[in-house]
Amino acid sequence: METCLSRRDGGGETGGEGRSGVIGLVVGVVVLVAVGILVVVGNVRMRRLGYSIPGETVVRCSKGHLFTTTWIEGGSLRAVRLGLTTRYQYCPVCRRFAIVHPVKNEHLTDEDRRLAAEAHRKSEG
Repeated sequence: METCLSRRDGGGETGGEGRSGVIGLVVGVVVLVAVGILVVVGNVRMRRLGYSIPGETVVRCSKGHLFTTTWIEGGSLRAVRLGLTTRYQYCPVCRRFAIVHPVKNEHLTDEDRRLAAEAHRKSEG
């Protein structure tokens, strides 16, 4: 009788510990899938609004300089995300950290694109 009581009190092996591990795994998978869906939806939304996101995107810093950066919703290794269209990152033109925003494709001239790509190349080399 003591053995039965100790098992109910957690002293013996029960199936409850295994179930909580499976539940944790399921919750983790659901969270990862939800985050993945949000990232895809965010990227599609930004593309429909006229931004070249995800990928190499022309951005304008708070001082007005144009440069290109890799912009992927849901992740950033070189910038602090401050919202859907705002980041704090290094501007290779003024060589300072600044607030940057992506520029819609329709607002860019060929000269703007050339200047942005040139600033990007200078920052890498």
